[in-house]
Amino acid sequence: MAILLDFEKVREDRQKVEYIFGYPAMDRRLVIQKATGQGRPMDGQEDGNYAAVFVKILRFHRSEARWPLKGSYAA
Repeated sequence: MAILLDFEKVREDRQKVEYIFGYPAMDRRLVIQKATGQGRPMDGQEDGNYAAVFVKILRFHRSEARWPLKGSYAA
């Protein structure tokens, strides 16, 4: 079974960054606290889709020192 998820940054302030994600519709949201790097899905479902997108965003941030505007996860 293949997984494809898109994500896009919708909001960023000094404390947190928020993304929408999903496929084909980006109908879920996640928020990452900048100070701690901790994230949470807005719908409370900490499932594999949330984890995949969250890790992809954090890895990009750690390697590029900026939050990605958008991207995809495929497996």
